[in-house]
Amino acid sequence: MELNFDEILKWIGALIVSIGGTSVIIIALSKWFGNILANKLLEKDKAKYQKDIEGIKSKYQMILENKKVELENIKVSMLRYSENQFSLYNELWHSLVDLKGKGDDLWNHANLQNLKSFSTQLSKTKTSIEKSRLLIEEDHYNSLKEVIYKFSDFQIGKLSLINVRNKSNSDLSGYGIDEYSINELINHNRNLKDEYSELLEGLVVDFRKQIKGNILEMAR
Repeated sequence: MELNFDEILKWIGALIVSIGGTSVIIIALSKWFGNILANKLLEKDKAKYQKDIEGIKSKYQMILENKKVELENIKVSMLRYSENQFSLYNELWHSLVDLKGKGDDLWNHANLQNLKSFSTQLSKTKTSIEKSRLLIEEDHYNSLKEVIYKFSDFQIGKLSLINVRNKSNSDLSGYGIDEYSINELINHNRNLKDEYSELLEGLVVDFRKQIKGNILEMAR
């Protein structure tokens, strides 16, 4: 049975009395038993603290592993987002290039066939932009809306020019339309074409930066 500190002292006292000990013996024995007891308490505390430390380490190791899993899931989600956005920006740019091509055709030859082709592509590009809005950066979306607005104005301007050219001179005079008015309309359409072309140049720079950022993200 394990003795406590008081019992040990009593036992030491009884031993000293029985052998008629001196103060030297008392000091020596006290020191010896004190060291034994101190070492025993130290080992006990050490074991307890070691157990506590291991528990804390295990707890934070589990937290760390969970955070690693969370970060990996976020990384996978961001990678998937970047891949989808990369493809989307390419598709949108292709659609815009097709629209600009139809606009160039309409500018060079203002007729109903080219107008219909341009209008069809404009509708497709509008739909693509709206369907893709979730993956488009907000500032890019606003820029795209501005480009589409200019293309739409160009469409109206060209339609007006085609209608004017299809009327006879007598009809034009009745509406107060003369050669000067027609030239004004042509210049207006030219300005719109220059404006949407300039906006597209700005967009290609922004799109390139976005795509480059996505490529760097996927390469990490």
